This record gives sequence, C-alpha cells and structure tokens, in this order.
Amino acid sequence: MNGLSVETLALAFLTALITPAIVLLACANLITGCHMRLGRVMDRVRALAQMAEDIRLGKCTDHPMERRREIGTEFRYYERRGKMILVALSLLYGTVGFFVATSIAVGVDLLLSNSLAFVPVVLASFGISLFLVASLLMLLENRLAFETMKREIQFVHKLEEAIFQNPEGTV
Repeated sequence: MNGLSVETLALAFLTALITPAIVLLACANLITGCHMRLGRVMDRVRALAQMAEDIRLGKCTDHPMERRREIGTEFRYYERRGKMILVALSLLYGTVGFFVATSIAVGVDLLLSNSLAFVPVVLASFGISLFLVASLLMLLENRLAFETMKREIQFVHKLEEAIFQNPEGTV
C-alpha cells in the first residue's frame, strides 16, 4: 500500500469521507423538507376534495359553480406540485445512493493503493449532479406554490366582491 502507515491510510480515508458526509447531511435536510411539502400538498388536496363533496351534496350554496371550477384548477396546480416533489425526492434518494457508493469507493481505492481514484470522482459527480437538479426542481416547485397561493387569494377576493355586490349572483 505504497508504504503508507495504517494511521496515514485511516486519516486519508476519514478525510475523503467528510465531503460525502456533508452532502449527505444537506441531502437529508432537503428530503425532510420535501416530505413535509408533499404532506402539505396532500392535506390541501384532501381539503379541496371535501369542499367538492360539500358542493356536490348541496352543503355549499354560495356560488357553487365558481367554487367547483376553482377547485378543479387548484387540483391541477397541486398535481403538478406533487409530481415535482416526487421527482425531486427520487433524485435526492439517488444522490444519497451515489454518495454512499462514493464513500465505499474511497475505501476500496485506498485499499488498492489509489488505483481506482477516478471511481469516487465519477460517483460523486453523478451524485452532485442529481443534487443540483433536485434543488432546481424544488426551486421551481416553490415558485409554483407561490403562484398557487396567489391564485387562491385572488379567488377569495373575487368571491368576496361578488358576495358583497350580489349575494345570490355569480362571480
């Protein structure tokens, strides 16, 4: 092993593992955030489904057609958001896999006297690429979340104006 001492090899191994460990920690934080966002999307979809059911059962008589149309539009926004989050989660889990493989490759490379130094570099490059794409996807999902919120606020204002002007009319 190139005449390196066990201590030197151990130190080289631990040093080489620091970067993947930091990226894994960042990845874990993003995964947790994605799961929370997906949970909120699912909760909102359930609430919208209940609103649609209330309209269908006649429990909501205040502008039911406008509300039903808006619920349909919101469903489409939330479906897009859910898909984006799921893809980001898949990419983040792929990132974890690549960085675990990177850590293993670092150890194997050290045992083989640095004859496979390119393998950890390639694995880490794939992992960081997935991480970048997942981060960009979550950025887009954040923008879509803001657009959805803005749309919901506008609908509430529109509905309030219609109710104030004509309680029995349509929006």
